[in-house]
Amino acid sequence: MDTTAPAGAATGPTFKLNTSGVQAQAQVRAGQFVVLAGSTARAEEVPSLANHTYAQLRANLRATGQLVEAGAGQLRFTADTPFASPSAAAVAVLGRTANGKLEWKREDQPEVTYGDWLAQAGSAGPTDHLPAGGMVTTWQPFFRELAARLLDYEDRQLELIQILRTAGIAINHDEGEPLTEMDPFTFFSLILKHTSNSSALNLFAKVGAALGIQADVPTDLNGVPWSNPMNAWFFAYRSKRQAGDVPTLWQLARQAVDGNLDAQTFEAALNIRKVALPKLTQGLFWLNPERYLALNGVNVPYLQGRGVAQAGQVQTLADYDTVLGLARRLNADFPALSHAAWLQAQSGNQVAVMDSDHFPFTQYQADAGQYVGDRVKGNLVLDRKYAPLLLDLMAGNWTALKPSRSPYSGREQLAVKVSLGGGAKTDSGAFARALLFADGGGYEYVTFPAGLTLEAGLPDGKADGPRQALQDPDTWAHLLALLNAPLPEGLQATLTLNTEFGALTLLPLGPAQWQDAETALERYRQGTGLNRRLRIGLSLHPQHLTSDAFPDLLDAALTYIDELLALLDRLMSPPTASPATGSAEPVIEVAGTQTLAHEPQAFQPVPGVPLNQILYGPPGTGKTYRVVEEALAVLDPVFLADHAGREGRAARKARYDGLVAQGRVSFITFHQSFGYEDFIEGIKPVMTGGVLSYRLDDGVFLKAVRAAGGHLDSPTSDEQPTPAVPQAQPGTQVWRMYIDGSVPVSRIRDLSLTRGELRMGSFKTKPRDLTHLGVEELSGRQLLFKDSMRTGDLVLLATGVDRIGAVGIVTGDYLFDPHSDPAFATDYAHARSVNWLATGLNLSATGTLGKPFAPPTLQRVTGVSPEQVLKALGLALPPEPLQRPGPSVQPHVLIIDEINRGNISKIFGELITLLESSKRAGASEALSVTLPLSRRTLSIPQSLYVIGTMNTADRSLTLLDAALRRRFVFKPVWPEPELLPVLTLEHTGLDLRKFLFVINDRIERLLSREQVIGHAYLLGLPATLEGVASAVRERILPLLEEYFFEDWSKIREVLGDPGKPLEAQFIHQIGKGSEIRYRLNPQAFGNIEAFTGVYAQVNDADFPFNA
Repeated sequence: MDTTAPAGAATGPTFKLNTSGVQAQAQVRAGQFVVLAGSTARAEEVPSLANHTYAQLRANLRATGQLVEAGAGQLRFTADTPFASPSAAAVAVLGRTANGKLEWKREDQPEVTYGDWLAQAGSAGPTDHLPAGGMVTTWQPFFRELAARLLDYEDRQLELIQILRTAGIAINHDEGEPLTEMDPFTFFSLILKHTSNSSALNLFAKVGAALGIQADVPTDLNGVPWSNPMNAWFFAYRSKRQAGDVPTLWQLARQAVDGNLDAQTFEAALNIRKVALPKLTQGLFWLNPERYLALNGVNVPYLQGRGVAQAGQVQTLADYDTVLGLARRLNADFPALSHAAWLQAQSGNQVAVMDSDHFPFTQYQADAGQYVGDRVKGNLVLDRKYAPLLLDLMAGNWTALKPSRSPYSGREQLAVKVSLGGGAKTDSGAFARALLFADGGGYEYVTFPAGLTLEAGLPDGKADGPRQALQDPDTWAHLLALLNAPLPEGLQATLTLNTEFGALTLLPLGPAQWQDAETALERYRQGTGLNRRLRIGLSLHPQHLTSDAFPDLLDAALTYIDELLALLDRLMSPPTASPATGSAEPVIEVAGTQTLAHEPQAFQPVPGVPLNQILYGPPGTGKTYRVVEEALAVLDPVFLADHAGREGRAARKARYDGLVAQGRVSFITFHQSFGYEDFIEGIKPVMTGGVLSYRLDDGVFLKAVRAAGGHLDSPTSDEQPTPAVPQAQPGTQVWRMYIDGSVPVSRIRDLSLTRGELRMGSFKTKPRDLTHLGVEELSGRQLLFKDSMRTGDLVLLATGVDRIGAVGIVTGDYLFDPHSDPAFATDYAHARSVNWLATGLNLSATGTLGKPFAPPTLQRVTGVSPEQVLKALGLALPPEPLQRPGPSVQPHVLIIDEINRGNISKIFGELITLLESSKRAGASEALSVTLPLSRRTLSIPQSLYVIGTMNTADRSLTLLDAALRRRFVFKPVWPEPELLPVLTLEHTGLDLRKFLFVINDRIERLLSREQVIGHAYLLGLPATLEGVASAVRERILPLLEEYFFEDWSKIREVLGDPGKPLEAQFIHQIGKGSEIRYRLNPQAFGNIEAFTGVYAQVNDADFPFNA
């Protein structure tokens, strides 16, 4: 960042950022975004900022005195401070990552964002790239020394190859022979083909140690372009390689390290087969990033967008030098420029993006048109580009929808598919999905139109559970109401049933067609024993996708499908799975002991938030409701502050649900039978091969400790540890594959099973390493095997159209291996390692999966999950995966609902002491204990927050375990009558606020405050007398009976019956003396005076709210 004082007048309006107690102003001056002196910034930073590119930005400003303490949790800018982008300025103000184009808004027109103004002004302002000189990297010194050290190995190239192999880098054979040549560019490229920071940094550490590099091992790779894993070598295979290719690369490498390229050498390197300008300049950048810049698919568009049109026209070294000079004017720090270009590309065209409020359907049609000749490959490519956009658009706080990736497997048409829950061909429940078709040629059971179709329904099958559920009048009426709910003009929902109910037609739904829908569904409801399939579709046509109303139309469609899916899922009976018929199969355990090798990392507790707290209060006061806010106060306090108030509740709940999905929150409910073995650790029986054995399992609390980054030793045992067995985790894919077709006896198949491998043939062509081929050179099956199949996926070995011969879990990435056995030299050279869970099977695919196998060699099995397959085959499911800590420890929240219902001493055992803040790991008086069963040492990290809820009507605080009371902070949650509405019924006002307040006042006087009634009992009721009456009769009255042990005289007093006319009394008193009896008066529940009479004798001034 340029810290000199900004010069020049403002070239636009003043912008402001006013949120969460901070106020900042900014102007555009001389191409820079300048925050004005006197602006305030938030003093606190979110923990995740430490991992961001802008991590040092605020620290640098404070070190130079441009940002100083201002008290009250704020900082103040002492001078006009320039930034190269609005996002950098927003980060400095907010202490968290931010999109400056959205955060900054015109001071005189708050509805206009900086991004809006920028677009209107024709991009006459700074955009989101890194400030010159503002990015600190750790890799540059290491790369410079590594490049120089490699120059010593020109005559020792085999040593470089061995160093790479020792580090764990797979180097393919050179057309059947071991590779014997290496150059500095290829050396870097073979490391950087591992396109993840953790993998590449680990490899650089190993290589650096082997070569004696003195520079510190880098901890980041910001700005470093990855190499292409499919084309990592800078030279061709030996049959195509020229004698001078590798020597030319060594000569160019020496010149690059010196920073003085020769035109002739540069041209000769460009002419090497497998090398082109983007790849060559990328290599030059690796060897000397201060002098050279990669002109690749990321940097060239970035430069062209900033006036360097020549970036895409380089043919000679002179052209390259010209571009370097122009780029240096933009930003002399080439790594920073490279990283800024990458950031822009990430938010740009790597995946599809919205065109303003329009879906890019025209572009989708053009992309789909390129793959009409190879639909399998086209589906893979289109999924990668458009599925992320659909997932973003469909994310939300839904009741039933669960958007997730689900690549389309159809071979007859092109489509992008997103699962919205369940599977169309499984018995696990109702399903929903979204399908994007480029034209009207899509067909499954009906023709799909061009556009985006949302579909929900019940899967095929003969089970009558849904039909039985629809016999209930309320359920039947609810389904009809949802199906015929009104939709925005232009949207039309349709209903489809199986052909067993007549010709396959799309029956229109809606308020005007409800009679037709009811007639069709009545046939379905009475169709006992017929197919269960029922599908509702809703299509957004091209004109909808490209209209300004698209966001609203999509939201309406998703809401419609979400409500339907929630009901349809309830109609389905619980999933059942029957083992395959035939001889008993062995039960194979798929499990492994997971332990953490990480030491506890430093963690700063969230200020003002207790590590242990209990929300207590009477029933219905919103204790569990409040848990969302308490968890966000720990996990995302900035988000909580930015979405305060009742209007922010939906956003807070959605954020909380996201954190739960990420494994940042654990939830458990205590009950009387809950014990130590459920909460801490316990021995559980398992059957293995017909033999009963026992296994030690971690409970909820130990899993939460791990998720919070806590250290837990491995179990103490005299036996050697059992290697971890790879696991098929929920949500992974299921594949079916033939090896050597369906021949009864196959040496290739037997070898694959013996060696723990999955082998794919080359289809009568010479085997070639797929990693060196571009996407356009690969077939659909090769793409599936190399890229789409993932470690952890479940694979079924097919031995016939209807036979399963083995089942296993994929444990490794694609490997080209034609030399490990002569049988693979001419075919079946493509391999993946597999842990075969069961072999020698001869099971019916139809009996196990409900369908036979299709002819292709490799195909993803749709409509079934790994869990279902393993269960059907008699294989035990793996335990839930444990969260491993990332580079920095993140807090974890354990929520214990109804904490007072459990036996605290029995459940917590020896760990009750460790819960204290002062006894946590890293505290001044930290303690650890040895767990009695596993003999492991355990301490509780400070990053684990425990939030309990307690119903005081069940047990008073005074009766609570003293050890628990001393270690938890108790926060009361009392009824809030003022949240309730005032209803106008039968021309009479029914004030539910007064009604609840008076009832609670009488309960507190007769019993105690701990047994009052929460406002939740009267929230969200239908605004009718029957709605209120139902809540009183079915919820409040039974609670009063329990409170007063059926002392009906006191219940009458609470309800104010003694002071009301007889017809308005809820409970009648009959007889006198010892003959007194009490009878419920049903007519009172239909009399509004019975409700208003509860509080009629109380003066308005006695209520603590505006009555």
